[in-house]
Amino acid sequence: MLEALGIKLGSILAMVISFLLLVGLLHKFAFGPLIKAIDDRRAKIQSDFDKAERELVEASKLREDYVKEQTRVRKEAHDIMTNATKVAEEKAQEIVAAARQEADNLRDRARAEIEREKQKALDELRTYTVNISILAAQKAIQQNIDPATQKKLVDDAIKEVGRLPC
Repeated sequence: MLEALGIKLGSILAMVISFLLLVGLLHKFAFGPLIKAIDDRRAKIQSDFDKAERELVEASKLREDYVKEQTRVRKEAHDIMTNATKVAEEKAQEIVAAARQEADNLRDRARAEIEREKQKALDELRTYTVNISILAAQKAIQQNIDPATQKKLVDDAIKEVGRLPC
C-alpha cells in the first residue's frame, strides 16, 4: 500500500536510520557541547547570583556594623562633651570658691589690721591722757591743792579717758 502511494519502505527506513544517526551525531558533537555550555552558563549565573547574595548579606552586615559604630562614636563624643562641660563647670566653681576664700581672707586681715590700729590708737590716747592727767596732777600739787581736790582731779581725768569714744 505504501508502494502504491509511491513511498518505498527501504527509503523510509534509510531516512529513519539517517535521521537517528544524524540525531546521535548532533547529540554527541553539537547538542552535548551546547547543553554543556548552557549548563556551564547556568552554573556560572547561579554562582554569580549566590556570590551577589552573599555580598549583599555582607554589605548589609557591614552597613549595620557601620551604623552601630557611628552610634557608638556619637555617644562617645556626647559623653566626652558632657564630661568636659562638667569638668569645666567644676573648675569654674573651684575658681569662684577660691576667689571668695581669698576675698574673705583679705577682708579678715583688713579687719584685724583695723582692729590692731584702733587698739594702738586707743592705747596711745590713754597714754597721752594719763600723761596729761599726771601733768595736771603735778601742777595741782605745785599749786598746793589739798589732797581731796587732787584725788578728785585725777579721778575726773581717768573718768574722762574712759568716756572717750573707742
